[in-house]
Amino acid sequence: MTLSEDSCRWIDAAPGEGWSFVGAMTADRRRDTLVWLCNIGAEQIWHPVTGGITDREEDRAVNRMEEMNLLLCRRQDVLLLRDMPDAEFLTDLEALGFEIPRILCPAGADPYTPIAELVLKDEELLRELAALAGPDVYFLPYAVTEREEEIAVRTGLRIIGPSSRAAAGINNKAANRAMAQMLGLPVCRGTICRSAAELLQAYEELYAPGARFIVKDPYSASGRGLHLVESPERMRGLVKRLMRFGRRGSETSWILEEWIEKSGDYNYQLFIREDGEIEVFSLKGQLLEGTVYRGSHLEADRGADLPAPFRESGQRIGKALYSLGYQGMAGVDAIRAADGTLIPLIEVNGRFTLSTYLSFVTDVLAPAAALVSRYFRLVTRTPLTYPALKARLEAEGLIYRPDSGEGVLVYTSGTLPQAAEGGSGRCIGRVFVLIAAASRERLSGLESGLESLLNRIQQEGE
Repeated sequence: MTLSEDSCRWIDAAPGEGWSFVGAMTADRRRDTLVWLCNIGAEQIWHPVTGGITDREEDRAVNRMEEMNLLLCRRQDVLLLRDMPDAEFLTDLEALGFEIPRILCPAGADPYTPIAELVLKDEELLRELAALAGPDVYFLPYAVTEREEEIAVRTGLRIIGPSSRAAAGINNKAANRAMAQMLGLPVCRGTICRSAAELLQAYEELYAPGARFIVKDPYSASGRGLHLVESPERMRGLVKRLMRFGRRGSETSWILEEWIEKSGDYNYQLFIREDGEIEVFSLKGQLLEGTVYRGSHLEADRGADLPAPFRESGQRIGKALYSLGYQGMAGVDAIRAADGTLIPLIEVNGRFTLSTYLSFVTDVLAPAAALVSRYFRLVTRTPLTYPALKARLEAEGLIYRPDSGEGVLVYTSGTLPQAAEGGSGRCIGRVFVLIAAASRERLSGLESGLESLLNRIQQEGE
């Protein structure tokens, strides 16, 4: 697995040696200015897939997830958003201790166009960003694609992250498995297959009665492109579908791995500095529904607080990425098998992850014995605004209260179901929350109360 030297250039100049992401979020919060861009959906630019059905109702909510970037911003920073968040939402975040940056929105923004495209179309905004450029101002996107590189070139902002080509090369599950094997890390039993016929042959060689396997598209994200196979009949049916509808050409490959019983799913963050130092931080226990992310347990956050196996594996993975020319943020998925074996590298996301944005909330909120993030898909017949949802949470006694350190905190406003699309009469959105409690038992009660409330809201008007 190699990347050319040219593919690993940073745009313009990079931050000085030793620039620390963890430091910028903690001890050195006033040292520089960051221009943030949460360009979710980069995978479709790195590895585009033609065909398929676009769900505009879902796209609206997904694109407004950019607001979770507010959880990392400092007051001197600039945050690029397609639309202003709800004013009461911003006031509430600030009252809790989160710092509200300067928010800039591109002119003529719509709910569907990728945010970087909107920025590139707004010449006045580009001039405003160019006026910010300076030795202590850095551009920090969720992911680096050619669009973010163009923003950096046109504004003179210095980008923190890999080149788009390096990022695309890292966001490849087949390359990730090969890296784990090269490092001698434990991996799930399986192999990389270069054709559908090879996939079926490998399955037949590995299969034993009762065994389950998972087939992965190397470029899938957010739980898509993962196929759980529970029988030879299902594998044969999957292979037929892949031969008919799967990717074509030289990039065709699939990963076949045995599905193992797990005691835990995890995500942790790496920041790979220009000087080769690796920051390992923000270990989260993942809450999954099948293969789809639904939230996180917020556990040990940084450095020495991480359990040694994660810290040591993160250092090895980070140095391997650095040897390939990769710099910047990366999120690593890991699992612990039921027998206790830690498999520390299931996948590397060469970008921020949703968990990255939650990495420092414990520095702001009151200490809590139990803290989780959750998200819920919500479909309503009438728009649900942030003030309306907040009022419902207050009426149910669920709202987060700093004095007790318990309750439900909604951490995006734009993702709520606020607009009907396409004549369906439905408003589709996502509710992102943090739930804090003094005990696991109290946490369970708050989660149950929230789920009951959201179910009632969804049923109203049906």
